[in-house]
Amino acid sequence: MANVERFGPGADAPEFDPGDFILTHRHRLFAGLIRLAQKRRFEGPDAPFAHWSHSAVIVGLDGTLVEAESMGVRRSPISRYRDDEYHLVRLGAELDPDGRSRTVAYAERQVGQAFGYLDMLGAGLHLLFGWPLRWVRRNHEICSSLVVKALQAGGLLRDLDPALTLPADLAKKFDVRP
Repeated sequence: MANVERFGPGADAPEFDPGDFILTHRHRLFAGLIRLAQKRRFEGPDAPFAHWSHSAVIVGLDGTLVEAESMGVRRSPISRYRDDEYHLVRLGAELDPDGRSRTVAYAERQVGQAFGYLDMLGAGLHLLFGWPLRWVRRNHEICSSLVVKALQAGGLLRDLDPALTLPADLAKKFDVRP
Protein backbone atom coordinates (compact mmCIF):
# COMPACT_ATOMS: atom_id res chain seq x y z
CA MET A 1 0.00 0.00 0.00
CA ALA A 2 1.29 3.44 -0.90
CA ASN A 3 2.40 5.79 1.84
CA VAL A 4 2.00 9.55 1.33
CA GLU A 5 4.30 12.08 2.99
CA ARG A 6 3.80 15.85 2.96
CA PHE A 7 6.68 18.28 2.62
CA GLY A 8 5.80 21.92 3.14
CA PRO A 9 7.73 24.95 1.96
CA GLY A 10 11.36 24.70 3.03
CA ALA A 11 11.17 20.99 3.84
CA ASP A 12 12.97 18.21 1.99
CA ALA A 13 12.33 14.49 1.93
CA PRO A 14 15.27 12.69 3.58
CA GLU A 15 15.42 9.89 1.00
CA PHE A 16 13.92 8.87 -2.30
CA ASP A 17 13.06 5.63 -4.05
CA PRO A 18 13.16 5.75 -7.84
CA GLY A 19 9.74 4.87 -9.22
CA ASP A 20 7.81 6.86 -6.62
CA PHE A 21 6.17 10.14 -7.65
CA ILE A 22 5.22 13.56 -6.35
CA LEU A 23 2.10 15.70 -6.56
CA THR A 24 2.51 19.41 -6.08
CA HIS A 25 0.44 22.57 -5.86
CA ARG A 26 2.00 25.24 -8.04
CA HIS A 27 1.29 28.95 -8.17
CA ARG A 28 1.47 29.65 -11.89
CA LEU A 29 -1.28 30.69 -14.28
CA PHE A 30 -1.36 27.35 -16.10
CA ALA A 31 -1.49 25.48 -12.77
CA GLY A 32 -4.43 27.64 -11.68
CA LEU A 33 -6.30 26.79 -14.87
CA ILE A 34 -5.69 23.08 -14.27
CA ARG A 35 -7.03 23.33 -10.72
CA LEU A 36 -10.04 25.35 -11.87
CA ALA A 37 -10.95 22.79 -14.52
CA GLN A 38 -10.43 19.88 -12.10
CA LYS A 39 -12.84 21.51 -9.63
CA ARG A 40 -15.64 20.99 -12.17
CA ARG A 41 -15.35 17.22 -11.83
CA PHE A 42 -13.95 16.85 -8.32
CA GLU A 43 -16.74 18.15 -6.09
CA GLY A 44 -18.12 17.32 -2.67
CA PRO A 45 -15.93 14.80 -0.83
CA ASP A 46 -13.59 14.63 -3.86
CA ALA A 47 -12.99 18.42 -3.93
CA PRO A 48 -9.63 18.28 -2.07
CA PHE A 49 -8.09 16.25 -4.90
CA ALA A 50 -8.43 19.25 -7.27
CA HIS A 51 -5.74 21.00 -5.19
CA TRP A 52 -2.95 19.29 -7.14
CA SER A 53 -1.75 20.81 -10.40
CA HIS A 54 1.45 18.91 -11.25
CA SER A 55 3.04 15.48 -10.94
CA ALA A 56 6.48 14.03 -11.65
CA VAL A 57 8.31 10.69 -11.41
CA ILE A 58 11.26 10.22 -9.05
CA VAL A 59 14.11 8.66 -11.07
CA GLY A 60 17.14 9.14 -8.79
CA LEU A 61 18.10 8.31 -5.22
CA ASP A 62 18.93 12.02 -4.84
CA GLY A 63 15.37 13.03 -5.76
CA THR A 64 16.00 13.70 -9.44
CA LEU A 65 12.66 13.95 -11.23
CA VAL A 66 11.47 13.45 -14.77
CA GLU A 67 8.58 15.81 -15.46
CA ALA A 68 6.58 17.18 -18.37
CA GLU A 69 6.26 20.95 -18.41
CA SER A 70 5.41 23.53 -21.05
CA MET A 71 8.95 23.39 -22.45
CA GLY A 72 8.88 19.58 -22.72
CA VAL A 73 9.94 16.55 -20.72
CA ARG A 74 13.08 17.10 -18.68
CA ARG A 75 15.08 16.03 -15.66
CA SER A 76 14.86 18.35 -12.67
CA PRO A 77 16.09 18.34 -9.08
CA ILE A 78 13.43 17.96 -6.40
CA SER A 79 14.92 21.09 -4.82
CA ARG A 80 13.03 23.23 -7.34
CA TYR A 81 9.89 22.43 -5.30
CA ARG A 82 11.48 23.39 -1.98
CA ASP A 83 9.47 26.63 -1.88
CA ASP A 84 6.21 24.80 -2.66
CA GLU A 85 4.20 22.13 -0.96
CA TYR A 86 4.61 18.66 -2.41
CA HIS A 87 3.46 15.22 -1.40
CA LEU A 88 5.71 12.24 -2.02
CA VAL A 89 3.78 9.07 -2.91
CA ARG A 90 5.90 6.14 -1.78
CA LEU A 91 4.80 3.01 -3.59
CA GLY A 92 5.76 0.25 -1.18
CA ALA A 93 5.67 -3.43 -2.11
CA GLU A 94 3.05 -2.81 -4.80
CA LEU A 95 5.90 -1.68 -7.08
CA ASP A 96 8.57 -4.38 -6.90
CA PRO A 97 12.23 -3.71 -7.86
CA ASP A 98 11.71 -4.85 -11.46
CA GLY A 99 8.61 -2.65 -11.73
CA ARG A 100 10.57 0.30 -10.35
CA SER A 101 13.29 -0.24 -12.94
CA ARG A 102 10.74 -0.33 -15.76
CA THR A 103 8.99 2.79 -14.38
CA VAL A 104 12.24 4.75 -14.26
CA ALA A 105 13.37 3.48 -17.68
CA TYR A 106 10.10 4.62 -19.26
CA ALA A 107 10.36 8.07 -17.68
CA GLU A 108 14.01 8.46 -18.71
CA ARG A 109 13.20 7.54 -22.33
CA GLN A 110 10.73 10.44 -22.46
CA VAL A 111 13.32 13.12 -21.62
CA GLY A 112 13.51 15.54 -24.53
CA GLN A 113 9.99 14.85 -25.80
CA ALA A 114 7.62 17.76 -26.42
CA PHE A 115 4.84 18.90 -24.09
CA GLY A 116 1.43 17.58 -25.11
CA TYR A 117 -0.59 20.74 -25.67
CA LEU A 118 -3.26 18.84 -27.62
CA ASP A 119 -3.28 16.16 -24.92
CA MET A 120 -3.88 18.90 -22.33
CA LEU A 121 -6.68 20.38 -24.42
CA GLY A 122 -8.33 16.96 -24.77
CA ALA A 123 -8.07 16.31 -21.03
CA GLY A 124 -9.47 19.79 -20.32
CA LEU A 125 -12.46 19.27 -22.61
CA HIS A 126 -13.06 15.93 -20.90
CA LEU A 127 -13.11 17.70 -17.52
CA LEU A 128 -15.34 20.54 -18.67
CA PHE A 129 -17.82 18.72 -20.89
CA GLY A 130 -17.30 14.99 -20.29
CA TRP A 131 -16.12 14.40 -23.85
CA PRO A 132 -13.43 11.69 -23.78
CA LEU A 133 -11.19 13.26 -26.44
CA ARG A 134 -7.90 11.42 -26.78
CA TRP A 135 -5.68 13.71 -28.83
CA VAL A 136 -2.62 11.90 -27.66
CA ARG A 137 0.32 12.38 -29.96
CA ARG A 138 3.30 10.11 -29.93
CA ASN A 139 6.35 11.78 -28.35
CA HIS A 140 4.22 14.38 -26.52
CA GLU A 141 3.49 14.22 -22.79
CA ILE A 142 1.63 16.06 -20.06
CA CYS A 143 2.75 15.63 -16.46
CA SER A 144 0.08 13.20 -15.29
CA SER A 145 0.11 11.04 -18.42
CA LEU A 146 3.88 10.71 -18.03
CA VAL A 147 3.43 9.46 -14.46
CA VAL A 148 0.61 7.07 -15.43
CA LYS A 149 2.47 5.63 -18.44
CA ALA A 150 5.65 5.20 -16.39
CA LEU A 151 3.76 3.38 -13.63
CA GLN A 152 1.91 1.29 -16.21
CA ALA A 153 5.31 0.26 -17.61
CA GLY A 154 6.07 -0.88 -14.06
CA GLY A 155 2.85 -2.89 -13.84
CA LEU A 156 0.56 -0.45 -11.96
CA LEU A 157 -2.47 1.71 -12.83
CA ARG A 158 -3.73 -0.47 -15.68
CA ASP A 159 -7.24 0.90 -15.03
CA LEU A 160 -6.31 4.54 -15.79
CA ASP A 161 -6.42 6.09 -19.26
CA PRO A 162 -3.26 8.25 -19.52
CA ALA A 163 -4.96 10.55 -22.03
CA LEU A 164 -7.72 11.45 -19.56
CA THR A 165 -5.76 11.41 -16.29
CA LEU A 166 -4.84 14.65 -14.52
CA PRO A 167 -3.09 15.27 -11.19
CA ALA A 168 -6.44 15.15 -9.33
CA ASP A 169 -7.04 11.63 -10.66
CA LEU A 170 -3.67 10.48 -9.31
CA ALA A 171 -4.43 12.19 -6.00
CA LYS A 172 -7.77 10.40 -5.74
CA LYS A 173 -6.28 7.03 -6.73
CA PHE A 174 -3.68 7.28 -3.94
CA ASP A 175 -5.81 9.35 -1.51
CA VAL A 176 -3.42 12.32 -1.52
CA ARG A 177 -5.10 15.19 0.32
CA PRO A 178 -3.68 18.65 1.03
